[in-house]
Amino acid sequence: MRATLADPSLARNAGRFVWLDLNFDKPANKAFLVRHGVMFTPSFFVIDPADDRVVATNIAGMTLIELNAFLDRGEHAVKGSARSPADAALGRGDANLGRGHQAEAADAYRDALRVAAPGWTERDGAVRSLAYALMLSKQYRACADVAVAEAPRMMPRTRFFGSVVMIGLAAAGADARAPWAVAARRTLEPLAMEAVSLPETLRDDRFQLYQQLMHAVELRGEKAAHTPWGVRWLHEIETTKPANDDERTALDVARVDAASAIGQPARVIPALIASEQAMPNNYNASLRLAEMESDAKRYDEAVAACDRGLAHVTGPIGRTWLLQTKAEALTGKGDRTAARRVLDEALRAAREISTPQSRESNVKRVSRMIEETAKPAK
Repeated sequence: MRATLADPSLARNAGRFVWLDLNFDKPANKAFLVRHGVMFTPSFFVIDPADDRVVATNIAGMTLIELNAFLDRGEHAVKGSARSPADAALGRGDANLGRGHQAEAADAYRDALRVAAPGWTERDGAVRSLAYALMLSKQYRACADVAVAEAPRMMPRTRFFGSVVMIGLAAAGADARAPWAVAARRTLEPLAMEAVSLPETLRDDRFQLYQQLMHAVELRGEKAAHTPWGVRWLHEIETTKPANDDERTALDVARVDAASAIGQPARVIPALIASEQAMPNNYNASLRLAEMESDAKRYDEAVAACDRGLAHVTGPIGRTWLLQTKAEALTGKGDRTAARRVLDEALRAAREISTPQSRESNVKRVSRMIEETAKPAK
């Protein structure tokens, strides 16, 4: 996404917008992240400087065309330009989502779709926003219902199609055994297979579609059948040349997910070593390498990679992840005493995480690891 943001054509916006780029993991940004309910990256907001009101919201990446349209929409909202009832409802949804009020945002997005005139240009984006808001507010069945209703018949095969299918399939996997979820996956899984092959599908969405397809296969009890999807995913990662360090980092995150899913950590270690060498001050590069070194039972190498990452970590989320990974490697080595010391440090770091959801999940995970470490060794 940074490559898109660096496009020279965006220079025309210099007099229209003040750009603000915030690191999700820096404690100094806590107030903004909490106030706007930021749960994922990338998240984009257009904020009215007069009252700090979010007037346009986009969660997930955008193409250059979509980014320009997003900025235009935000500018119209700030200026109070005349809009259709559907545009006004879409703005209310964005404002609620920008305050972290996901359920209210979903209601507004529904209103937008209900009152929209035929041919409304924002329709597909509004469907995606509705699916996201329902997913974030844990209305999983409603989210899957939106995808099932919209994707097969009503959506053109644009990048929004892949996003909606991906979100709906993830929702249908959240309550795996419920009859409604089984039926939704039956509809959405073939559409996901279609979406991963469409050039219009954004790479981030396609990578998540691979994950959801693997999960869907596993839920049917066909564990072995999920491996071809993982191999295909990993092949795409391996044949993609990153344009910059941010893209390299994103590819490495996906590389680790894919290798872990198919149980082949050693396959990606050489690429991760190359990434750490290319980005020696990037703690993420050390973290991803450490995860795979540990999974490959190369515990000393994993501990060393964690220590290199800890020397460059920028915030409590990264510190917590690195310490958890180091503790896992120490446990693998059989040094449970050292692992416990590291986990105590990880718990302190987890309690400093700014965003409530991430803080809660990390505290719970580290606490469970501490409990396991306290049990007698088998």
